[in-house]
Amino acid sequence: MGARCYTVCSIAMKTASASCDAVLAIRIEATLPAPLCFFRLRAPDQAEWLCPNRAVRRGALAELAEQTAGIRSLLIAPGEAIALHQVPLPSRKRSTWARAVPYALEDQVVEDIEALHFALGGIPAGDRLPVAVVNRDVLRGWLDACTQAGLAPAAIIPEPLLLPWQEGDWSILLEERRAVARTGRWDGFAAERDLLELLLNQAMAEAGDAKPRRLRVWGHPPPALTEVGLEPRIEDSAPEPLQVFASAYQSAVTINLLQGPYSPRARWGPRLRPWRAAAALASAWLLIQGFGLAHEHWSLRREQTALQAAMEQVYKDAVPSATRIVNPRVQLETRLRELRPASDSDGAFLELLYQGGQPLASFPDVTLRGFSYRDGQLDLDLGGGNPAVLDQLRRKLDQQVGLRIEMRATQREGQMESKVTLKRTPS
Repeated sequence: MGARCYTVCSIAMKTASASCDAVLAIRIEATLPAPLCFFRLRAPDQAEWLCPNRAVRRGALAELAEQTAGIRSLLIAPGEAIALHQVPLPSRKRSTWARAVPYALEDQVVEDIEALHFALGGIPAGDRLPVAVVNRDVLRGWLDACTQAGLAPAAIIPEPLLLPWQEGDWSILLEERRAVARTGRWDGFAAERDLLELLLNQAMAEAGDAKPRRLRVWGHPPPALTEVGLEPRIEDSAPEPLQVFASAYQSAVTINLLQGPYSPRARWGPRLRPWRAAAALASAWLLIQGFGLAHEHWSLRREQTALQAAMEQVYKDAVPSATRIVNPRVQLETRLRELRPASDSDGAFLELLYQGGQPLASFPDVTLRGFSYRDGQLDLDLGGGNPAVLDQLRRKLDQQVGLRIEMRATQREGQMESKVTLKRTPS
C-alpha cells in the first residue's frame, strides 16, 4: 500500500467514584492514507489532475505544482509508451535481477537495450518476474517537464496497471480515440480504439485456458469479441479516467518506473552529500567518463555493424542477382539512378518504396508479400508479426518525414495480414 501518516489522539474522560475523581486516558492510534495527487501529461507543459474533491482539472504543470505543494504526486504513464513483460526469475538473488533482465528481453524488444529502461515488479508472479520497459529518452522527457514546473513525482505508473483487476476479469477503459486494457495482474496495453478489437481478440486467442470469465468496460460502446459467451459488462458508460485509475490504485500490484538511475535517491543523493572530497569526485568523474566513452564507442560500433548488415539485406532483397556487395548504400543508389524514370510520378513511387522499406527492414518477422502503386499511392501487402510488432512498425513509419500512412491488420488462420498505404503529404 502507499505511504501512511500516523495520528495519535488522546481522549480524557472523568469518571466519578465514591472516593475520588479518576481521569481515564485512552490513546487511539489510527492510520490515515497520505494524500495522493494523480495526474497525466496532455502536452509538454500541460496536464490534467484529480483534485481532493474528485473533480478533474486541466491546466499548466506550474498550476498543478502550486496546488499540490506538500502532497505526493503520482504520474500516470501512457500505455502506448510502455511494454509489459514477464520473464523467468533470473536467479534467487534479487541483487542480480536488474542486470540480468535486459539481456533476458533483448530478443523481444525492437530498440537497443541500452536505449531502454527496465523497471521490475516488487513481487514475482510465481516463478516469473514482471517487467515494464520504457525508452530512456521518453522517461527523461517526462521528468524534465515535471522538474521545470517544480514537480517531483513520487512514482510513475503504467496506466494499464491502474485499471481495476481481479482473478478471472479483464478490464477495458475507452476514451475518445484510444483504449487501455488490463488483461492480467501484470499484463495490459494501450492502443488506438480502431485497433482494440483486433488486439483483444488476439489476446483472447493467446490466453488459452486463462481466458477471462468477465470483461469489465468503462466507456461506450463496448468492443466486439469473437469469444462466444463473453458479454462485456458496462461499469460506467461515461467514465472519468483519472477517477477510475485512482480508485483502483494499489502499490503492491503496480510497477514504479522510478527505479535505478531514476529513483528519488539516485536523483537527489549527490545534492545531499556536498562534503565529499573533491579529489574523490574528480577520480570518480574521470572513471565514469572513461567508461562512458568506451561504452559509447562499443555501442556505436555495434549499431554500425547492425546497420551495415541491414543495408546489405535490403540490397540483396532489392537486387537478388547481386553477387558482390562492397558498399550497399552506394550500390543501391546507383541502381536506383539507373532505373529512375524521367516522370515525377515514377520518382514518387521510388521515394515511397524507399521510405517504406527502411523501417520494414528492422522487423524480420514481417515479410513483404507484394505491393502496388497508382496515382501517388503505394500499397504494401505484409504478412507475419503480431499486433504489438505491427504497432511498432506503424510508429516507425509515422516517423518518416513527409509520409502519410494508413494501416489495416487482420488475422486469418492464425496468421497476421496487414495492408499499409503510403502517400506523400502535400508540401
